[in-house]
Amino acid sequence: MPVICAEGIVTRYANYRESDRILSIFTIQYGRIDAKARGCRKPKSPLVNACQPFVFGQFEIFTGKEKATINACDIRETFYPIREDYERYSIGSVMLRLCHDAAPENEPNEALFSLLYHSLSFLSYGASHPLDLFCCVLARYLNAIGYRPSITTCAQCGRDIRSDAIVRFSPRGGAVCNACEQHGDPVSKTALEGIRRMLMMEDADMDRVKLSDAVRGEIFRALSNYTENSIEFGAKALDMLKGLRSPSQHGPMEEHKEELE
Repeated sequence: MPVICAEGIVTRYANYRESDRILSIFTIQYGRIDAKARGCRKPKSPLVNACQPFVFGQFEIFTGKEKATINACDIRETFYPIREDYERYSIGSVMLRLCHDAAPENEPNEALFSLLYHSLSFLSYGASHPLDLFCCVLARYLNAIGYRPSITTCAQCGRDIRSDAIVRFSPRGGAVCNACEQHGDPVSKTALEGIRRMLMMEDADMDRVKLSDAVRGEIFRALSNYTENSIEFGAKALDMLKGLRSPSQHGPMEEHKEELE
């Protein structure tokens, strides 16, 4: 029976029996792997710290005819600062959920893994506003899984709309000209240009994104609505951000914390 070693990030877990867990690990080499961690909930288990969401490490996994089993883990990073701030924890949880749902078992996606790894790194230790980072991540995520919205041409007629006075953002396609869509809120050229630049940058540069409150709100609403309407699992994943749906308000949100636990 083969034993594999893979670098990965824990995206989800489910408690199993008295002291076990079933982990979903998004790995570089093998895509998502669902594996059992026996006894990991016991205080003295060598896996107790590895079987948590956000943990990045090198996992030794036994793969047999039945469910895979985790033998050991060399933890490389826990991204612990995410857990110390509710807003960052909410956003990080959505990142994990989106990548988990978009990564089928045993199908590698190096671009998506790189995006998740850099996203969690910047969310933990970066200087950018968490919602600026999330807007950038969401735009790049949609591109990585093949759902990139239209930005410079009309999603319906295909005409170049960069010089149009009025452009709207459809939740089913992206930017549309006023002739094709006369309902819905217009989106500014600044917001569209911001999304375009986000799509062009490297993962390692995402921490450079700095948005005004107004533009942040536009991009956040446009991409969130697009994700909810374009991807089967989008609405359920983004539901965890309901406490952040007003980007200009950053007051206490403890009333929503139970939704993440």
